[in-house]
Amino acid sequence: MIFCLLLPVQALAERRVALVLAAEDYRSLRKLDNPVNDAVAVEGLLSGLGFEVTVETNRDLRRMRRALEDFREDGAGADVALLFYAGHGVEIAGVNYLLPVDAQAGTAAAVADSALPLAEVQAALASVAPIGIVLLDACREDPWGGGATGQGRSAVALDDAVDAPRPGLGRVGRADGVLFAFSAAPGEVAADGEGKDSPFTEALLRNFATPGVEVRTALTLVQQDVYDRSRGKQLPYIESGLPKLFFAAQFGELGERDRLLVAMAGLPAELRAEVEALAREKDMPLAPLYGALMSADLAGKDRAARAQALVQSAESFLRFRAQVQLLAADDPKVAAFRAEAEQALDLGAFDLARAALDKAARLDAEARDALRDNYRARTLSEAQTHALAASAAKADLRYDLAMADLARALALYAELEGAALPRADREAYTDLLWDQGDLLRNIGNTRFALRSYRAWEAVAAARVQTSPEDADFLRNWSVARVNVGDMLLLQGDLDAAEAEFRAALVVDEDLAVRPNAPLKWRHDMFVVQSKLGDVAQLRGDLAAALALQEAGLAVLRLLVIEYPARDDVRRDQGLSLDRVGDLRKLAGNPRGALVVYNEAMALRQALLARLPERDDLRGDLASSLDKIGDVFLALNDPKAAQLRFKAEVALLEALVAKDAGQTKWQSDLAMGYAKLGEARAALDAPAEAVQLYTRSLEVRMKLAALDPANGDWQRSVAVAQSRLGDFAFKAKDFAEAERRFAAALAISQALTAAEPANALHQQDLAGTLDRLGDVALMQGDPLRARDLVQQSYAIAQTMAARDPGNVESQMNLVASLVRVAIYEDDPKQRLREALVVLKALQAEGRLDPGRADWIGMIEAQVAAP
Repeated sequence: MIFCLLLPVQALAERRVALVLAAEDYRSLRKLDNPVNDAVAVEGLLSGLGFEVTVETNRDLRRMRRALEDFREDGAGADVALLFYAGHGVEIAGVNYLLPVDAQAGTAAAVADSALPLAEVQAALASVAPIGIVLLDACREDPWGGGATGQGRSAVALDDAVDAPRPGLGRVGRADGVLFAFSAAPGEVAADGEGKDSPFTEALLRNFATPGVEVRTALTLVQQDVYDRSRGKQLPYIESGLPKLFFAAQFGELGERDRLLVAMAGLPAELRAEVEALAREKDMPLAPLYGALMSADLAGKDRAARAQALVQSAESFLRFRAQVQLLAADDPKVAAFRAEAEQALDLGAFDLARAALDKAARLDAEARDALRDNYRARTLSEAQTHALAASAAKADLRYDLAMADLARALALYAELEGAALPRADREAYTDLLWDQGDLLRNIGNTRFALRSYRAWEAVAAARVQTSPEDADFLRNWSVARVNVGDMLLLQGDLDAAEAEFRAALVVDEDLAVRPNAPLKWRHDMFVVQSKLGDVAQLRGDLAAALALQEAGLAVLRLLVIEYPARDDVRRDQGLSLDRVGDLRKLAGNPRGALVVYNEAMALRQALLARLPERDDLRGDLASSLDKIGDVFLALNDPKAAQLRFKAEVALLEALVAKDAGQTKWQSDLAMGYAKLGEARAALDAPAEAVQLYTRSLEVRMKLAALDPANGDWQRSVAVAQSRLGDFAFKAKDFAEAERRFAAALAISQALTAAEPANALHQQDLAGTLDRLGDVALMQGDPLRARDLVQQSYAIAQTMAARDPGNVESQMNLVASLVRVAIYEDDPKQRLREALVVLKALQAEGRLDPGRADWIGMIEAQVAAP
């Protein structure tokens, strides 16, 4: 530690000498544009760092050697000796050469005889000082003028056999006391540059004097800076044999960009390849993706999870860039700060970008307070800047910062909301409300997401009222209503959700038949029909639900034919097939359900094979396995079901491990544990089934606590409690069974009171009452048992009458009749009623094969004396 503290003082006391050489006016070789400019710039850099600098430009071989000899004499006894060379360089037979202005073309031998071997430079530095640094911007392309671009500093092979010059310079090998830095990797070429200096020299000027870093780290910054700005096309080469640390500049704090470059240098090649492939695909700089990789600690995550996060970062970066280009600031100072932020983001300096945007926002805020006549323009400008900051934060995967900036931007837009708000700004306003709602939805906050979506709906509706023929805003309003409906559905308000969906469908049907209607307008019809199908299913109207889902599937089948390259449409087709299968299964047609479930799984496997980085497709595949496993359970094949459920759980556990904050994966995993528990129970492994259901309940309770307004999550807790009660009942642990059933009953009663029309909640309530009745009977309390069972029977009667086509409702009625019969003076009458229902289902071909033996069992009871 004491050594480190003394280094700045030692740096000031040591003697530093430098020789700067540059060659561009070649006589026989292709001339260059920048080496002399490079030399002048480096002279200024080194002088500022305390070097005694000698500059020699456009020298022939004799004068270059003389310059080296003078450097030996004048610099003798120095502590540090540095040589910088800009010009053509070449490797011949493993020997590196610097080419003076009189270097010859022709044969390899002629080139070697007229060039300066790098070994002479190395020897000169060794005789001057114990620390030598060689900086060679000499890997420029084709000095003979035959290169593809004519813009580099290197050599290509001549036509004279094996020892012809090779592009770039070769490896040096260990050289004690000397650090070498080449502008390109061995055998590669470097750009001469389109501006005043070459890319390598520009990077030296930016990074070599970085305060507080040792020279090898400074040159690592140079290396990664060139690599990043060239988007991976040029990677400088560093090779060190220095005996001790050398600091070019005094200590100071390392900046954000510098920290990123140092971190980049330590990444493995396979990780860099992932990042750079995505950057090429998106046509964007490397640094923002590397910055997101570091900020979100993605290096240690699974490749698929990392790919998904990086794609999100890339899309947010591209949106930021598009917004900067679209949102022009009237104030040149604000525009300058935004441009500064854009440049910082290009370099992966997210904090610097946010700081620049914060300055722009403060400038607008100050100006609008001081200049009320310009209030509207400055308010919009400030809102736009906060919107840019939100996009920048999302590119860095910092959703907390994104939410804060979205809130600031929306508050400013709200100040200006009204008929006078220009169309483009109104669209920007609704887009931000959409973004805010989606962010809240993704973290599981349905209440606040609903508030954002309602605000979006109100803004869009105001525009529709003033311009009813504006198709874009009609569609915007429709999509807003669908999102509002989604949140209402999650909160259990079926009536309000259905009203939103039906209003959206009216708009979508109008837009879909307009001339040249785009894909998204026609796709909207499928979405809304599917949502209405979900509502009908929750109400217990299976026929209506199936008709709506099949109508949506028909729309998708046509779109898949019309747009065969659209993977998103194919994915939606899989979701639609799932819904149709679910309804077929509920209607007593498990084999018909299996047909469409298998079609959906084949579709998803094909998509995932083509897009292996997509975690959402893995989630879809897990859903297919779950549904197919359910069918096999219904067909009394638990071994086949178990195989599917195990595969499902493995997929979902991997997804949760990648992204523990994604509530959908957690909810699906809880269901997967429960389904695997059902298979183990069917295979006579009750202890394992209880363990799996307990794991399921733990996950479900955490989710329910996260969002108490989410009715689906609350119901999932009740279902798990009830099933654990079943296992306890079977094990004759009636106290435990009663505890579990009572917990389930409390949740079901609350859900039913809040949403009386919800068929699932009614069925859950009836089932739990039945179970508590069974417990009461086993505990010797037949009066309480009878009361509970009769409450359940009343519910089952109502539900079966409401939807005769719902097989589950009919089977629930049968089960309830059998239970009620126990407490009747004439039990056979209730059993006969149950037989009527069962035989009607059998005659219609809708009786589940796994329950066909119910008829024989009930007939035996009726026939018994």
